[in-house]
This record gives sequence, structure tokens and C-alpha cells, in this order.
Amino acid sequence: MNVSLRQVEIFLAVARTLSFSQAARDCHLSQPALSANVKRLEESMGARLFDRHTRKVSMTAVGQEFFKVASAMAENMDMALARMQDFVSGKRGRLVIAAAPSMAASFAPQAIAEFARDHPEVDVELHDELSDLSVGLVRSGVADLALSPVVPKAADLRQLELFRDHLVLVCHPSHPLASRATVRWRDVQPYAHVVVNQSSSVRQLVDAQYARYGVRLRPAFEVAHVGTMLGLIAAKLCVGELPESFIRNIDTTGLSYRRIASSAAYRTIGAITSSSRSPSPLIAPFLECCQRLATRFARN
Repeated sequence: MNVSLRQVEIFLAVARTLSFSQAARDCHLSQPALSANVKRLEESMGARLFDRHTRKVSMTAVGQEFFKVASAMAENMDMALARMQDFVSGKRGRLVIAAAPSMAASFAPQAIAEFARDHPEVDVELHDELSDLSVGLVRSGVADLALSPVVPKAADLRQLELFRDHLVLVCHPSHPLASRATVRWRDVQPYAHVVVNQSSSVRQLVDAQYARYGVRLRPAFEVAHVGTMLGLIAAKLCVGELPESFIRNIDTTGLSYRRIASSAAYRTIGAITSSSRSPSPLIAPFLECCQRLATRFARN
């Protein structure tokens, strides 16, 4: 059976008015065109839907039964189109966010909470991955957006810069550097260090800062998890560097931290999407939340 939505619409117009001339006006058709559509619909059904008399139109038993079906179809279509309109306008849907570890522990939860207050019908999914993996999820289409350090020379990505995430030195409160108002790289170099493994964007930045001074970092400890790093520092075994956005959002009992005085000791955090795919309608309102939150992060 081949029945078009337009034929259903025309049938309902005739059924509700019981007038071919009025239904034609309602459907913006000529009366012959409307009659032809009804005839084709009846042929598809294999039965008459209307009994036509000189001055009277009435539904047949088949027409009355199809009226129930067609009304439900029209109502379901209206509901489906309303849901699509909600999706297009960013009121409904699913948004998948990938976030680098420091962003997943600090910026991302606050951005998601602010977004959720204005978009309660949107399902948000968060993947906490290393920076390279987060960007990879965007490139593969698994994630709609990544919150991560910006990627240099990446033509396949759209990157909205949000804020500068400065590195801080983390040490025990009794450490000599804890009493200083500012800390420079040459102050840090003599002390035993703990670092996260080389796949971390923070580790890569620390290595690059040491290289600027012609020094190769030889850490006393190299770990996979920040929790281990903080435990070693709290035990007075070493010092380390972490992003300020992260350290400001955790319990720092037993620890001290100082921003490192260097014009290059920071990462630029961005909201990263694919430039090769049309963006989800949900991305724009989420980016607005990110920009508002980034302003507060930069101010603090």
C-alpha cells in the first residue's frame, strides 16, 4: 500500500469538513486535484472512503476506520516534528563531550552543570581521556566537542580559545619554595621531581619549559596517576607541576602551590570541534556556557 502524507492530510480535511470544496480550500488545491488525490488513496486502499451524493458527503465504514488511523498518524507526525524542532533549537538531544583530565576534574563539570540548568531535556555524556585521545574522539565523530589544550596547525578542527591554564609548582608546606611569593623555573630545577607519564600534555609542557633553559628533566618519580603524584609530594619526597585549573578544584590539605613566573608556562585551553562535519545544534549553546565560565576562570 503506497499512501503519502499529503494524501492523509487531504483525507483528514475531507473527513472533518465533509465537503470537497471546503477541503480543497483548506488544502490550497483545486477541487479536481483534491478529488484525484482521494481517488488514488481509495485505489491504494482497495475500498471507497467516502460516499458522494449530490449535496452530501459521508464516510464509509472503511473511511471511519481509516479516520482513526489517519488522525493518529497526523498526531504522531506533529509530535515527531515538534521533537525535531526542539532538537534543532537546542532544547533536546544528546551532547557528547570529551575532556582532558584536568578539564574533566574542574572546568567541564561546571560547564555541564550550567548548561544543564538551561537545557534540562538534553542528555550529556562525558568522556575523561588524555588530551590526544579527547581530540581523537572528536575527529572520529564519537564526541561532539573536546575541552582540551588547543592543537597547533590543525585545519580539520575548529578551536575556540577559552582561557590560559597556568602551571603551578606543588610542594609540601614545609618545602623552601612554599614560602616564596613567586617561583621561577631555575628555582625549581635543583629539587627532586615527580611527573606524570609522557603521554600527558602537562608533562610535555614541563619538558618543553626545561628545554628552554637547556636542561633535560630527569624525574625522581614518573607516575600514571595524579593521585600518586600528590601522595609523593605530601610525603616530602619531591615537587611537581600541575595545571592551576586542576589544583584549585581539589582538596590541597597538606600541600602548597605557587604559580610559576614564566611567560610561557601555560596551556591554552580550547573548545574543540570538527571542521569537517556540520555541528550539532547543541554545540552553540554549550559554547556560550563555556565562554561565560572561561571569563570567570580567567578573572580568578
